[in-house]
Amino acid sequence: MILRQGKYMTNKYYFELEIKFSESNYEKLLEVLYSSGINKILETEKSIIIYLPENEKKLIDNVTRQIFANKLADKNSFVLKVIQNQDWDKNWKKTIKPVFIKDRIILYPSWLKKDVSRYKKRILIELDPKMSFGTGHNETTQLVLELMCDFSDTQDKYVLDYGCGTGVLAIAAIKLGQKKAIAIDIDKDSIENAKEYFKINKVTDSIKLYKKDIFEVKNKNFDIIYANILRNVIERNLGEIYSKLKPGGKLFISGVLADEESQISDSLKKNNFRIIDKRFKSEWMGIYAIKEKKDE
Repeated sequence: MILRQGKYMTNKYYFELEIKFSESNYEKLLEVLYSSGINKILETEKSIIIYLPENEKKLIDNVTRQIFANKLADKNSFVLKVIQNQDWDKNWKKTIKPVFIKDRIILYPSWLKKDVSRYKKRILIELDPKMSFGTGHNETTQLVLELMCDFSDTQDKYVLDYGCGTGVLAIAAIKLGQKKAIAIDIDKDSIENAKEYFKINKVTDSIKLYKKDIFEVKNKNFDIIYANILRNVIERNLGEIYSKLKPGGKLFISGVLADEESQISDSLKKNNFRIIDKRFKSEWMGIYAIKEKKDE
């Protein structure tokens, strides 16, 4: 969440709108917010939170109407508060801490660069929280990064970040030793954010970034594919993922709810993937699987 400064700071109060989300309503909620012109949000473990100044009451009313009209929230999952003005930017920054992945990676916002510079032997990745998924403060990104730390090796040189968001997985891959990466996303804002962070983290020359879906990618023989997206999207494209991996290639996925474990496991098996590792954080799970030969 990034609150805009200037005229908004003259308002006496703000509206805080918190909406609890699930896999079923997450994308539709974002569609309503983005189509209404709201593109700065705070995403917590289970909620989307937006802040708007008092002079945007009509926008709050419009968004509220759309959310209820599309049955995206009920009284128990929708909370609107009026709160007094304060130094939002300063107070918000205090809540953002570096994310430590095992003993290898640290994800940090730009304003904490000096604080993490003492970790000379860690991989440092700079990411300021924005509206794109994948800042490292959510469990799904952490799960994939942990799998990368545990199961990537020097033989892995060519990787695909499918649904890259901010591009954090592609950045981490290059910094972990992979030589080349392709990062794709169908969201324009995600592409712009990823481009910015590739430059900040000095990996632009090693990553090709495209606004594409996976079926539009012609490249094949990837050593690893990362897919931190929703289960139904992963399942729908397992054939494409399989065809683009080299024999014995690795697949790291998350964005899958823990209670969907049997569904995703069955889908992977049917598509000739063998699961090597599963791990869990909160209600999410991450999976490491490898491509096996198809039955003749």
